[in-house]
Amino acid sequence: MYFVMRSKHNLPFIRTLEKVEQGLFLSIYFPPAGPQFCARNWKDSRIPLNRMAYTLGALILSFIILTPQISHARESFTLDAVRAQVKQDFGSVAQLSTQALAAQVTQGADILLLDVREADEYAVSRIEGAKRVDPGIWRWSFMDRFGDKVRGKTVVFYCAVGLRSSRLAEGVQAALKAQGATAVYNLDGGVFAWHNETRALVNANGATDFVHPFDKYWGRLVRRSTLLRTTPK
Repeated sequence: MYFVMRSKHNLPFIRTLEKVEQGLFLSIYFPPAGPQFCARNWKDSRIPLNRMAYTLGALILSFIILTPQISHARESFTLDAVRAQVKQDFGSVAQLSTQALAAQVTQGADILLLDVREADEYAVSRIEGAKRVDPGIWRWSFMDRFGDKVRGKTVVFYCAVGLRSSRLAEGVQAALKAQGATAVYNLDGGVFAWHNETRALVNANGATDFVHPFDKYWGRLVRRSTLLRTTPK
């Protein structure tokens, strides 16, 4: 859509050159009494639409108000902000730092590491030794699979940023502890935090520097964007 300034009966007006339904053109007139909105048909007959002024004004005002908020939301979309939100939403789930997990792995601690992502994410890369768990797994199905494998172990869940893994951990942590797990954690910041700190990842072919973005929006949280992949490489 674009606008053109013309003159008609000595009154300046702006007419859009975009047709609307049934061959109407939207025009805005500026007589001395103030702007008048009307639709014009192909016969150039005017149909007053003065209420449109209020609608247009409301839309412009909404745009002015919302634009800074949208900009602020984009600026505040950081991994640290997501981590803080995860901790707030899943307060009952203990968070394990990437540094602490790396230290425990180096020390050979008895850990059951669970990757709560989709198969294509897991295929691109994962933390070595992690077993994949479907994010939508039922509690009883999860316990059938892992309930007899947790005694004496620290269970650590992770996903891309910690949302899916915290949700699963919250639902099964009591049952895991009842089966003998010594502790249940969510990895703070998920595999994105792990990757941002340039820690080791693997896939079926061995060591890799790539990580799955989950999608374009969440992939913005990965610092080294050139290492985003949606298929193994």
